[in-house]
Amino acid sequence: MLTAACFLLQAQRVLLVTPTGPLRSQAAKAFRSLETLRRLTALPGEPDLQGPQVAVVEERIDSPEAWQALEQFDVVVCTPHSASPEMDGVPPPPDGLFDLVLVDEGHHSPARTWAAFIRATPRARHVLLSATPFRRDRRQLPGRLVFYYSLRRAVEENAFGKVVFSPVLVDDAELPERRDAALVAAAVEVFRRDAEAGLQHRLFARTERIADAERLASLYVAAGLRVEAVSSRRSRQQIEEVEARLVAGELDGVVCVDMFGEGYDFPKFKIAVLHSAHKSLVPTLQFIGRFARTNDQHTGAATFLAVPREIDAESTELYREGVDWDVLLADVAEARQGLAIRERETLQSFAQAGHPSADYEAVNPGAFRLAQHVAAYRTGQAPNFDAAPETLKSLQVTNAWRSDDGTTYLLLAKSVRSPIWYRDDQLVDAAHECFLLKYFPATQVLFITATERSERYYAELLDVFFEGRAAPLAFEQIRKVLNGMTDQEFYSVGIRSTSPTATAESYRIVAGSNADRGVRDTDAANFSQGHFMGRGQVNGATEVIGASAGGRVWSNGKLSIPDILDWMEALHGRMTAAQVNIGRSGLDLLSYGETLQRIPASTFMTDWSKNAYRDNPVVLIEDGADTFRTCVLDLEVSDIAVSADGSSLTFRLGDGGHYQQVRFRLNQSPQYALMADEPSMRVAAAEGRWESIEEWLEDNGLVFFTKELDSFTRSTLQRRRASAGIRPDSLMVHNWDGCEMQVEFDLANPGRMTVQRFLQDYLLGLPDNAFVIYDHRSGEAADFIVAQAMPANRLAVSLYHCKGAGGPVSGGRVDDVYELAGQCAKSGRFQRKDYLVRHIERRTLVRPGRGHSPFLVGSRDAALQLLRACDPIAIRLTVYAVQPGLSAGGLVENVRTVMASANDSLTSQGVELRWMTSA
Repeated sequence: MLTAACFLLQAQRVLLVTPTGPLRSQAAKAFRSLETLRRLTALPGEPDLQGPQVAVVEERIDSPEAWQALEQFDVVVCTPHSASPEMDGVPPPPDGLFDLVLVDEGHHSPARTWAAFIRATPRARHVLLSATPFRRDRRQLPGRLVFYYSLRRAVEENAFGKVVFSPVLVDDAELPERRDAALVAAAVEVFRRDAEAGLQHRLFARTERIADAERLASLYVAAGLRVEAVSSRRSRQQIEEVEARLVAGELDGVVCVDMFGEGYDFPKFKIAVLHSAHKSLVPTLQFIGRFARTNDQHTGAATFLAVPREIDAESTELYREGVDWDVLLADVAEARQGLAIRERETLQSFAQAGHPSADYEAVNPGAFRLAQHVAAYRTGQAPNFDAAPETLKSLQVTNAWRSDDGTTYLLLAKSVRSPIWYRDDQLVDAAHECFLLKYFPATQVLFITATERSERYYAELLDVFFEGRAAPLAFEQIRKVLNGMTDQEFYSVGIRSTSPTATAESYRIVAGSNADRGVRDTDAANFSQGHFMGRGQVNGATEVIGASAGGRVWSNGKLSIPDILDWMEALHGRMTAAQVNIGRSGLDLLSYGETLQRIPASTFMTDWSKNAYRDNPVVLIEDGADTFRTCVLDLEVSDIAVSADGSSLTFRLGDGGHYQQVRFRLNQSPQYALMADEPSMRVAAAEGRWESIEEWLEDNGLVFFTKELDSFTRSTLQRRRASAGIRPDSLMVHNWDGCEMQVEFDLANPGRMTVQRFLQDYLLGLPDNAFVIYDHRSGEAADFIVAQAMPANRLAVSLYHCKGAGGPVSGGRVDDVYELAGQCAKSGRFQRKDYLVRHIERRTLVRPGRGHSPFLVGSRDAALQLLRACDPIAIRLTVYAVQPGLSAGGLVENVRTVMASANDSLTSQGVELRWMTSA
């Protein structure tokens, strides 16, 4: 092929790159004689056609003049070590010196010293040849595949000879010396058998160390064979002498350390002894191919001897006794080559979208290795992949590629900013991120794989390519990745409290073998599925899979772009199959949330995410010339209004004096959008950055409650399980004589006996109050926070929520309990000591021009000291729902149901809820 290509392409001057010195000499000999082409009668004999003038570059080229001196030759044969412009002191060849560059063993071409030949000869044509055109590191070879001669065809056409594997069985506990002795004995027996049959076979023994080569050669000599060790310590002349003695029959074989390597043609090598077997498939196939050549009339079938151990799984099948290597090698090579061809075709289907940034033209998508993680969405329209965005939030887009069928988009971006520990712009760090989008037109499902898994980047991608018309797949759909998976074993299972404010056990992770069996029957009342991670069998192969709410699926590998796309195809097929067979496990005990088709009309209140309570983020409100600094938790969400079609809702967000109108959209991304420019609200984020309130909400979504105390975040609805009923001991009948029960408070007339004032007098009359705080304002924990010291350094904390009656005392007004039930359910999070301390510390701080929550009993310093002195377990939280308009003796069924749901929500967290009502 090498020699024929020069004639077919009518080359004027050829540069041939080979990997080793012996192969360089062999190639030069083949070009001078043109023996193969003449034997096939493709060319006339020597008298009618002289061979080309061939130069062999043995000394390193160190000047342009050295290149120019080669102009008198037709063919120049070199190695990367002697002529690569990437080597120190080697200049590139003059422009136009070569019009054809041949690369033997072309799978090396992505390597730095090899790739330099292609870069240095931009006007030449380049032909790469390899028996194994794929690499262990999966890096793509340049160019396109124009011809493939399959190993199966070579076997059928007798171009690939018979190869027999003869395993040498040695106990695993045997020392290496005993193993080598067994191999030597078996090899000598095979050599003598072949010699007696009149075959001129030579022995080739492979080992990994030079010292071992010398030792093994002496063992073969002692056994009666003429064998020498060959390694890089031998000069070129010595190696040529060894080769000549092998041809002449003066040597029976050699022991080599990576000599006479890939591509070397010596047909008499027919006995291979692997004292050190290759552990992976690519060099194994190359090695075997050297012994399967059939261009010598005095040779027969080749024999391989090895100890079948310590072989990589990819090659293990080759080293089994009784295997027909003619068939198996063809099957293995065909499968591997098929994968390489498919991978190349996939990558070649991508075209540049837009113009890459400077210094990024050479970026190769074939070198990407992305983690097996996808964010899955249901979209409302097909994507528009026609143009690459210039930016992605804080990232600058440098490259983009689009598939020919318009369903896949690959995007590379970078961020450049100062390190977080440096407060000026002289130092900058650059980081690169990759985003892969795969769209499935039939189902309108989108998968995104990203190296930076941030909601804000996902939202930006959806906004750019889908006009925001997308929503995460609910867990109900995501869990179908288990479809068709047998022998399921889960070693990590997460169960999520169905109370969105849970603190006692908001999320439980069960780990270990068969972790799903750790889910109890009693968990069904208060928990739903959160995530799973496990393994099972899919089409006879073991697969690791994990999934979680929010539309996330993952496994534990890093794959090339084609392999990631194949994985996405498989996931999509299982998730959207008409027939679903997920199998049985302990997860079946738990609900997994419902896909929210439309926002419930009964949505009436919200709560912050757990991250907000953990971080207490600062918010900056800028209204005209005025700037205010407060905490996100001190903002109030009010005036929730659900649209008629249930596709969105709006709410007011503010601190009591400054409000912003916000829209939440169910099937749109980003889901949160401001309805006005003023006032501006920015939230302190990581690394000293500030982000807009809608960006912060996108990353830290609100929890929405319905009047039934169901809750939803993003697109998943969690329903409260039906309660057995409200316990009688949770009802506290109180005498409300003298109270204006229909008025909750009156700030203009503090002396008026409203519900709050009546309750305040009652609380101030309780014994042993350590402190009483009036917390009624935006962002409150409750209207009143009361603490009472208990024996053994314990503390009883009570939160009182008040509501005015909607009319005369009755047990049938469900509106009197909806808001109270929701407020009380949210209060359960203050069972955590750190949440409670931070809240009181922040809310009671007196700041000029800002409101604060006053102490009615006690002082701020004493209260904080008392709280900090208590162990978290020593604080007992009780929540009181104060509604004088309720009649404890006349509660109707729907009222009792709402009250019982609130009780269950708090009881599951270890918090007691009591209702202060009328008789």
